[in-house]
Amino acid sequence: MASLCSGFVLSSQLSPKPNLHFSKTNAKPLPTSTFRTKPNCTKQDQSTPISRHFVLVHGACHGGWVWYKLATLLNEAGHRVSAPDLAASGINPKRLEEVNTFEEYSEPLMEVMEAVPADERVVIVGHSNGGLSVALAMERFPQKIAAAVFVTAAMPSITNSYVAITKKLFEDVRKDRKDSKDVSGPRRSFLFGPEDLRTNYYQLCAPEDVTLATMLVRPGKPFFDSSIKRDDFVTAENHGSVSRVYVVCNKDRALPRRTQIWMAEMSPGTETIELDGADHTPMLSVPEEFFRHLVDISNRKGAFSFKKLK
Repeated sequence: MASLCSGFVLSSQLSPKPNLHFSKTNAKPLPTSTFRTKPNCTKQDQSTPISRHFVLVHGACHGGWVWYKLATLLNEAGHRVSAPDLAASGINPKRLEEVNTFEEYSEPLMEVMEAVPADERVVIVGHSNGGLSVALAMERFPQKIAAAVFVTAAMPSITNSYVAITKKLFEDVRKDRKDSKDVSGPRRSFLFGPEDLRTNYYQLCAPEDVTLATMLVRPGKPFFDSSIKRDDFVTAENHGSVSRVYVVCNKDRALPRRTQIWMAEMSPGTETIELDGADHTPMLSVPEEFFRHLVDISNRKGAFSFKKLK
C-alpha cells in the first residue's frame, strides 16, 4: 500500500531510478570500533549503476512514514526501499488489542523478507525498538541479509538476551516521560506525548517533522511473551552469521550514548559508526549523512540485487 505523502512504497519494493553508481570503499570494518569520518560513496561510472535493496524497520508507536526523507534519498539514488508498517502501526489495519505476541507484531516484516528473491541480499535497518524485529529477521532469513544495521536500537545477540536488555534499559533510560502516557486497555500500552517527542526524540529535527510525528504516532506496547524471551530467540548459526553494524547517535536524549555503545559491545564483532549531532531520529535530523553511511555499508558488505537498473 503506497503512502499518500512520501512517494515511496511501505510494504513492497520500489522501482529503481537510473544514472547513479556508488563506488566500493576500501575501509575495513573493525569490531566495536567508532569512527566519524565521511564514508566513501562518490559517484563513479554512470554506465553501470547498481541497485541495492534497503529494508527499513521503524520503532515503537511509529510507522514506515518515519523514513520518508531517507527513503527519498535512497530512491533518488536508484535504490529500492521497503518500509513496512509493523502490526497495529502506521497504516497497518490491525488494532493493538489484536496483536498478542512479538511474532505477530513483526509479521509484516517477515512477509517482506519472505518475498525477497533467493539471489538477493538486502541491507536491513532497525531503528530503536525496531532492532528487535530486525533480530528476528536475521534469525529467520540470514542468507538474504548482507548487513543488519541497528540505529540507536535494542540489539539482542547470542551474548545479550532480551531480558538483559530490558534490565539495562530500565537502569539507564531517563525516568521523566513528560506527557507520554500509559493507555488503558486489556493489555498495557503507551503513547508518546507531543512534548516528549519534541524534547527527547526529535529535539534536533525540523518543526514540521515533530508535527508529523504527533499526528501519526499510534499506541504501542512492550512484548514480554515467550516468543521473544526464549533462549533460542537468536542463535549463532543464523543470527550470528549476519554482518552487524551499530549506529550510535551521540545527541540522543531517549537512549543514552553509553547504553548504545554497550549494545554494540555486547555483540562481539559488531562494527560501530557514530553519527555526530544526531538525535534519536537520525533519519529526520541528519538524513544526508545517514544516507551516505548506509550506501557505504551496502557497498562494503556485499549487498546486491540482480534487478539491475536500465
